Amino acid sequence: MSKTQTTRGSLPQLPQNSLQKPPIEEICDFLCAYSSALLQSGAYTARVIKCTNRIGHSFGYEVHLSVFLQYITINIADKKNYNNRRTQVIKNMHLGINLSLISNLSALSWQIYDENISLKEAKEHFAYICAKKSHSLLLGALLIPLGNATFCKLFDGDFGALLCIFVGTFVGFFMRNFFHKIRLDNRAQLLFASFIVSFVAYIGVWLGLTQTPGAAIGGSILYLIPGALILNAFVDIIHENTLMGISRLINMMVLMVCIAAGVYLTLAITNASVL
Repeated sequence: MSKTQTTRGSLPQLPQNSLQKPPIEEICDFLCAYSSALLQSGAYTARVIKCTNRIGHSFGYEVHLSVFLQYITINIADKKNYNNRRTQVIKNMHLGINLSLISNLSALSWQIYDENISLKEAKEHFAYICAKKSHSLLLGALLIPLGNATFCKLFDGDFGALLCIFVGTFVGFFMRNFFHKIRLDNRAQLLFASFIVSFVAYIGVWLGLTQTPGAAIGGSILYLIPGALILNAFVDIIHENTLMGISRLINMMVLMVCIAAGVYLTLAITNASVL
């Protein structure tokens, strides 16, 4: 049975050689970890629900999810015996946007469904996917500042502004990675990272490297804006996950205020003008 056919409606019946049904406690624990990892990697809510339901269906269970930013509630029941049911709540952890992880976890749900792999194998694949790094730290430290620096042309920035943005983003990238390692709150991460990045960019302005200070300082913090999460908020609303979409929008507004506050600190300390 092709994947194209299964995505156009409800999941069809599994073939006769379907998976051996694992205990409900084990499958519930696995689905909690799976759905939380998928959500916190940046997946929109409908995708989390579909992939989790696909796995539960593969093992012979009916799954219902209530998804929120802080918690996911899973209700799972045996299709052949509705007295065998379980409800579990898991607290989500912030992992950051990871498109590679989203793709691999989605593929894992199809692998479980198509290949009828056991729950033990599914757990091993899941652990491997979550432990795998999407890219090296040094590669990210090069490509992210380079990509962010190119945005200065959108604001008519000169070559000096490009250098200011590149160096500021380079320093900010390693500081953000440090903040993540010490488990600093995500809002505080953005506040401090925004201040550091914009202040480093201002140093280039102070040294006279650029004649477009607005482009240098303003463009330096663009990479911190969580565009993918903002897009997910609107996708959630379109898919009628309205509460989750509104929650995401409010959360994104708070993060944007933190970024703006970091830039404001730089401008207040230096008395610089970007206008």
